[in-house]
Amino acid sequence: MSPPAAHAVSSPRAAGLADEARRAVSVSVPSARRAPGDVGALVAQAHAALRAVAHGPTLPLEDVARWCAEVGGVDPCLERAALAHALDVVSVDAAVEDIVATLRARLVAAGPLLPSLVGRGGMPRVLASIGLDDVDPPAAAVRRAVSPRIARFYWQRLRSYVAWSASCAWS
Repeated sequence: MSPPAAHAVSSPRAAGLADEARRAVSVSVPSARRAPGDVGALVAQAHAALRAVAHGPTLPLEDVARWCAEVGGVDPCLERAALAHALDVVSVDAAVEDIVATLRARLVAAGPLLPSLVGRGGMPRVLASIGLDDVDPPAAAVRRAVSPRIARFYWQRLRSYVAWSASCAWS
């Protein structure tokens, strides 16, 4: 996810690129459904979805508006600006790795209930819920010298948006 220019708006080309990323992710997801108890395969699918979303070409205002509606965000334009700034403050790759590690722990904790969870299509819900965790960024994830409170604000925003976007691409 590269930060958009200050004056950039979501163009039809950018929307098309975002749709291509979603199609690429959604095409590969059914293979994980064939092995509902395989944590490694599920985590690999989620990792691919997260990387596709995190390294997408833009932050479409429409997607940010849907995210705001689902998680109780404020004005989508303000949230989009905060997300664009977050890309400069914290590492999106570190956010992806953190989400993947949390997902792996949750899937292992599901134990014998994992096949049922996957069979009912619960993976997107698990993935989206990870973004709601109240966590501090690892020190290595912060790219610029900012106060811990500011780093936490941007880390949580970026982590939540990336997890939510991947969950939408998954379903």
